[in-house]
Amino acid sequence: MGTIDDYRTGKIVEGIRKAESALDNRNSFSADDPVFGHIREKIVAFKPVWIAKEQAVEMIQQSRTLAVGERVCRALHPESPETQTVFLDELAEAMAGAGKAEIVTTAEAAQLVNRQSRDRIIASMVSGNYLELCSAHPSDCIFCKAERAGIRCFPETLR
Repeated sequence: MGTIDDYRTGKIVEGIRKAESALDNRNSFSADDPVFGHIREKIVAFKPVWIAKEQAVEMIQQSRTLAVGERVCRALHPESPETQTVFLDELAEAMAGAGKAEIVTTAEAAQLVNRQSRDRIIASMVSGNYLELCSAHPSDCIFCKAERAGIRCFPETLR
C-alpha cells in the first residue's frame, strides 16, 4: 500500500506509471512472472473497495480533516475527465501541506462526492487506513486496469 509520504512527494504517481506500463505490456509475461506478482502485491495492498456515495459521506463525516485534490491517476491521464479525490485525516493534511489539495469543510466534501460520483467511488488504504475516496475514471484507474489484467483487487461481492 502507498504511504502518506508517497502521496505527498508524488512518488505514488511514479509507482502507478510503472504498474500501468507493465500491465499494458502484460502479454509479454505470464501470471506467475515475478513482475506480475510484484504488481499484484503492491496493488492489492491498497485494499481498494467500491463503496456507495452514502458510505463515502459517512467516512467524510467521521473524519477530522478533509481535503480535495486532483485524482492521483489523472496526473498520468490529463485528457481524462476532471474529477477530484477527497483525502481524509493525515493524508488530507499532507496533501494540503504539499499544495496538492485544498482543505474543505465536511459539507463541501460531501457535496463533491454527491456531485461527481457515478453512484460508487473507490476507497483505498494509505498508510494502513482508508484515507482516499476517489471518483475513479475506470479507463484510467490503476485498480480497474489491474482487474482487467486478471489481478483481483476488489472484493468479490462488490465487483
